[in-house]
Amino acid sequence: MNQRNDNLGRRQFYRLKATYLVCFRAKFTKSVFSHYQYSLTKDISVGGLLVMSEEIFPKGTEIEMVIKLPMFYEKKIQAKGVVATMVKATTQHALYPIRIKFTAVDEHAFEELKDFIDQEMLKETEGQSLRERMDRREG
Repeated sequence: MNQRNDNLGRRQFYRLKATYLVCFRAKFTKSVFSHYQYSLTKDISVGGLLVMSEEIFPKGTEIEMVIKLPMFYEKKIQAKGVVATMVKATTQHALYPIRIKFTAVDEHAFEELKDFIDQEMLKETEGQSLRERMDRREG
């Protein structure tokens, strides 16, 4: 899970800019959860995802989610995570971007997600690392 490549820059995992359906809720105590929200991803990686929320959740809030990705036609990925960052909007009734770091994902689903993101990354970079693309421009 700690693999790096030239398409990451300073990040640990490649972030695929994509829109997928996510259903999530915050866990406040052992038995108290917020209501479920439906949202769309802004980006996703094997480390986590960015979604838009109607509510503000403090950093460290535990999140349970179900993610619907195109490669899992009938299947959904169930995962747990924590709020890593949240940006407060400046206007009322806005959506708030929250970055959720995965803490638990089914191992099989994790491998399929990783393969899917790797394939999409190669499409975005035309099968080359960013370093290879920069070397071509300079030469």
